Amino acid sequence: MSKKVDDYIAGLSGWQAAVAAMLRREILATGAVSEDFKWGHPIYEAGGAVALFKAHKAHVTLGFWRGAEMTDLDARLEPSGSFKMASITLKGPGEIDGADIGKLVAAGVALNRERGDPMKIKKT
Repeated sequence: MSKKVDDYIAGLSGWQAAVAAMLRREILATGAVSEDFKWGHPIYEAGGAVALFKAHKAHVTLGFWRGAEMTDLDARLEPSGSFKMASITLKGPGEIDGADIGKLVAAGVALNRERGDPMKIKKT
């Protein structure tokens, strides 16, 4: 586990700290990814970038680099421009559970294994 991610979560307060700690725990529980801290927030990698979470003023974003390819797994995934990213906006505790997180992380890892590092693919 990354000390920078420890510090990032420690710098949050209230429900955002609890949600960030839960996201980290559940993402790492898959055993399929490594943790790093890039671009100002935690990221999780396996054959390239898979997932991230980032706290904002009123929500926490849970993002997946190949999320636009996984919207059939979770209707809450909202595609965004870069790469094939999509994210889920969490506005409080209890909005996502460990099973959903594990399913999405596993799908992201499988897509990276099949298609390669999403950051080395041309943006669409």
